[in-house]
Amino acid sequence: MHRIRRSAVLGILLALCTVVVPIARAGAAESGAAAVSGTRPSAALPALTAYTEEWPPYNYLAHGQVTGISTEVLKAVCVEAGVVCGFELVPWVRAYKSAQHTANTLVYTTARRADREHDFIWIGPVLPRSTWVFLRDDLAAADRRNRDLSGLRFAVVRGEAAEADLLAAGVAEKNLAVEASNDSALRMVLHGYADAVVDTELGMRWNLKQMHVAPERLVPLFKLSEEGAYYFALNKQSDPRLAEQLQAALERLRKAGLIDKLSREFQAARP
Repeated sequence: MHRIRRSAVLGILLALCTVVVPIARAGAAESGAAAVSGTRPSAALPALTAYTEEWPPYNYLAHGQVTGISTEVLKAVCVEAGVVCGFELVPWVRAYKSAQHTANTLVYTTARRADREHDFIWIGPVLPRSTWVFLRDDLAAADRRNRDLSGLRFAVVRGEAAEADLLAAGVAEKNLAVEASNDSALRMVLHGYADAVVDTELGMRWNLKQMHVAPERLVPLFKLSEEGAYYFALNKQSDPRLAEQLQAALERLRKAGLIDKLSREFQAARP
């Protein structure tokens, strides 16, 4: 009797295992992208955890799933490279530090700057980077032609590249209102607690649309930085094969036109 029960239990556990593994691997193929090449690594690569923040249209949560231009590119890259990828949407500082200190993880969408160069293995470039200073509309009439930022109070996301760009441009640290998210920084400006914010033109359009705010409320003052493109920043202690396979997969997808296609789709989409 005991032998029969033990065999039955083992049979049930084995059946459960055969269900869980395919489901876990399907997670890397959520984008539905087909592989460009039929080649796959001979030995199984470790699973990858991708950390990111809420920053539409590059990475954001929709219908319970992390999506966005960069996210869909990464999902396709994981499919192409044969890597199981999981996604976690957290505040930027936590995302950055998690990827810095945990093997087989990465953080995105990450500006590759000189002061970050030795923090990660850089997979990319994924997208070009061009950020602008956006000024609240009631201040724009007087400051539209003024490139002196010293008199402005900026809302910034802690640890993001824009914070370093503003400091390098001469903005005093006391004039930076540091927030945990892009949404919080934007609300600081709209509610009059700060004067300006930094974003890409596409990012600002999406953020204002999602918040049901007229685009005229924030005026692009001038371009702040084009330093570094956007990358997937991989932990330096990760399995070396991950960097090799992810970079190779990204290049294959780029040549196939998938990155340009995804960029066009999100630029044309209504937030």
